[in-house]
Amino acid sequence: MKRRFLEYASLTLCTIFTFIGAASVEQLLPSNGHQAWHSHRVLAQTAEEKEANIVCEKGSNAVVTIKDGNGHGSGFLVSQDGLIITNAHVVDGSPSVVTVVFKDGKQVPADVVGFAMGGVDLAAVKIQNRKNLPAISLARPGSVKVGYRVFAIGTPLDPDNRDTCTQGNVSRIRKDGEIQHTASTNPGNSGGPLLNSQGEVIGVNSLVATAPVFDGAGDLVARTPSGTGINLALSVEKVKSFLADVRNQRVSNESTLPREKEPTFTTILLNGQVINGSLAEGDRIRKKGGFVNLYQFQGRAGQKVVIEMTSQKINSFLSLYQVSESSEGKEFNEIAENDDRGPGDFNAQIEINLPADGLYFIVASSLEPGETGSYSLRATNQP
Repeated sequence: MKRRFLEYASLTLCTIFTFIGAASVEQLLPSNGHQAWHSHRVLAQTAEEKEANIVCEKGSNAVVTIKDGNGHGSGFLVSQDGLIITNAHVVDGSPSVVTVVFKDGKQVPADVVGFAMGGVDLAAVKIQNRKNLPAISLARPGSVKVGYRVFAIGTPLDPDNRDTCTQGNVSRIRKDGEIQHTASTNPGNSGGPLLNSQGEVIGVNSLVATAPVFDGAGDLVARTPSGTGINLALSVEKVKSFLADVRNQRVSNESTLPREKEPTFTTILLNGQVINGSLAEGDRIRKKGGFVNLYQFQGRAGQKVVIEMTSQKINSFLSLYQVSESSEGKEFNEIAENDDRGPGDFNAQIEINLPADGLYFIVASSLEPGETGSYSLRATNQP
């Protein structure tokens, strides 16, 4: 009996010591493992930071600001003798000689030597009589993959912001080869390079995606500011093709970018005069697909205005926008809309007391996408 008790006690003590030992080991392992993991993490971060610094510092030496007296964009040197690639829309409408600003602030004149054919948003600018300028290498075609790190260098928003470098990742390769990425870009970055982790050009930053804030037509659609995280760059394949055309003098003297039809506004008076209009193919289109005619008038604060749109051909739709000035330019705010004047009446009517003195826009459209036909419009100032 005593022996069995001793055996039991011994087994219990062994179990306890085993548990304590195991617990002690378990407490030690996470600590050592965490320290090792933290050490590796610090080293990895340091390596990534060094890599980013090298790409940004080396790349920015060959990135320039392009100014034409009306605005600015970015560009980058692709040869030591001064050949610069940028977007066509950066120098579209510019004089034949523009100003190129280097990282250190030094300014030199440069000639606009040609635009890409076929509506591709690329142009070439040349600094004359220079040698040994810093240039960026172009990446191998097809080397860009979703998830890869990328760096955008350029001059966002203001010419004093030159040498700005941001980083992100490739989020999508579009069907037309455009690179969608998350490296922050803004107006002014256009024409600047998108680089890979080796500092090679994989694309030309061309567009910051925005989103409509409210319905409208053409320039009346307010859009979110930059920073949507969807930024687009033309592929290096298009850059290489354009460079071959530049060297073989197969370029256009003028931009071949498609021209948007400028909105036409008809000025009206608030005197009740009937205006006969028509929605037709080729008119501007609002977001929901209806064709659009645009009218404008001057109004006064507190003025009561009635706007009517009647038609036997289309389901009339009216919108009214107030135009206001701000430090960022003109803003278009929708203040009223209507598609049915009453039950069973598909004509549109807006009655409103105007909130302020100033300019107002009327958007005359159809509720149904693609509808065409004649209508009558009348705007009246009511006492």
